[in-house]
Amino acid sequence: TKVARKDARFQIWEVKCLKEGQRIFVKSLDTKGAINVCKERHSAMDVIVEGTRTMQVEKLLRERDISFDVVTNDITSLVGPPRRVRSPVLSPRMRSPIKKSLDWKDFYPLNVIYDFLDALERQYPSICTVTVIGNTVEGRDVKMLKISNSNARNTAVWLDGTIHAREWISTSVVTYIADHIARSFNTLPDYITNKDWFFVPVVNPDGYYHTHTVDRMWRKNRARFGNTITGVDLNRNFGLNWGRNGNTECASGDPNHLNYRGTEAFSEPETAAIKDIILYSGVPFKIFLTFHAYSELISFPWCYTSDPCPDYVNLLEGGTAMAKAIYETSGRMYKVGNFKDIMYYASGTSIDWSYGTARIPFTYLIELRSKKDRFLLPKEEIQDCCKEVLNGVKALAEFVDKKKCRNCNVHFKKNPQ
Repeated sequence: TKVARKDARFQIWEVKCLKEGQRIFVKSLDTKGAINVCKERHSAMDVIVEGTRTMQVEKLLRERDISFDVVTNDITSLVGPPRRVRSPVLSPRMRSPIKKSLDWKDFYPLNVIYDFLDALERQYPSICTVTVIGNTVEGRDVKMLKISNSNARNTAVWLDGTIHAREWISTSVVTYIADHIARSFNTLPDYITNKDWFFVPVVNPDGYYHTHTVDRMWRKNRARFGNTITGVDLNRNFGLNWGRNGNTECASGDPNHLNYRGTEAFSEPETAAIKDIILYSGVPFKIFLTFHAYSELISFPWCYTSDPCPDYVNLLEGGTAMAKAIYETSGRMYKVGNFKDIMYYASGTSIDWSYGTARIPFTYLIELRSKKDRFLLPKEEIQDCCKEVLNGVKALAEFVDKKKCRNCNVHFKKNPQ
């Protein structure tokens, strides 16, 4: 096992949890503040360890035969002086660059993202409309861009990013696709222009702002529990099977947990805004895409059960079409499958709700780059990631026009929210 240098400010470790008891123990270290769990998979977790605690944490893991690898050995350049925090803190010189427009050569703060949306509306007023669909707990706007030729026969496509605040590449991808469609609309094929395109690059503006100014690894929104800001995992706050089984792997009732689901379904203004637009916009959505980082995979419902969804074959074929286009663009191989089969159990997710309640037949959660760099994707890879995913989305848009929707066959034991 590779061991991090003692003087490194922070490291990211991949911890192998082959037994349930091992997973429980690692999570107990997170609860106590010794580490910060930042990603979970079937048999492993990625955790952040402060450099001063590496020997202590290493000893605790070895005593329980828990193996690990140090995947990021020193992220000192991303953080400021040592402080009592549970994840890397940005120093002023490393905070988001000040820039007036996007060029997808760097990651940019919220005001630049919103200025970009407004600029597209000014430049292409016949097809672009920017709307504030909600306000966050800290008073920030949740902005949406719609691109449409106003044809009443159009179906709709939903694309969102940064529901988890630290997954910056998802905002880059959503804005890149929006820019391409707006600027090239008159030359794009019918399977693109016969759809209304809805883009929400930053579902979680409060959290996104926080990751650019204070805590790079913040995941949730900035909701309060009592007098403390604990945040809610917005991707556990949707109505379908919200809080199912009470399992912390699915969605936790503990406000301090990474997967805290909130006090009730759609308790958060960000998720409620998505629900209202999709259910009450009057447009028949055919595609729902939510972008995350960083496992390089294309997943679809269900998240809460291993049972196949009614459109399993269609969704598998659509995901494969995306993966094929991505591979042909960059040689990158994205794994395709049911969310539970290739990730883990989760409840209250946006894709289960959009498929099961909103009845959007082609619903996907796409985990972007990079397995190697985790959340800290080098800015040199931003454009390559955006280009490969753009081609994947185009391939899906063409594919769905050839397929019939069978999602009307979905049945529920209880009335969904």
